[in-house]
Amino acid sequence: MFDTVAGIGMDLDQPGYKRIVIHPVPGGALTWAQGCYDSITGRIVSNWKIENGKIVMDVTIPSNTTATVYIPTARPDGVTESGLPVATATGVKVLRTNVTNLVLEVGGGTYRFIGDVGRR
Repeated sequence: MFDTVAGIGMDLDQPGYKRIVIHPVPGGALTWAQGCYDSITGRIVSNWKIENGKIVMDVTIPSNTTATVYIPTARPDGVTESGLPVATATGVKVLRTNVTNLVLEVGGGTYRFIGDVGRR
């Protein structure tokens, strides 16, 4: 549940939570989840909820680490971070999109991502 629902994990190529993976998998009747992990590098937070056809993700990544963040979205071009398009948000790099996710790289900090849910 911790890895799948909250989506908190570590990159196995860089152990010790120097590189974090946030990859929640919402589904079924579940409309929200909250999770945190106190790693050796600091607190990692992955909270998400679905409201009015949108996913709202609050993510905290410790300083001196990076994270790959998967945003489950139907419209990758419509995802925002703190109200700004992710392509222009500070500290956010778009890595790729796939059928179900927008994949980002972020540094240490706190982020709020909002995007449309559903299928493309």
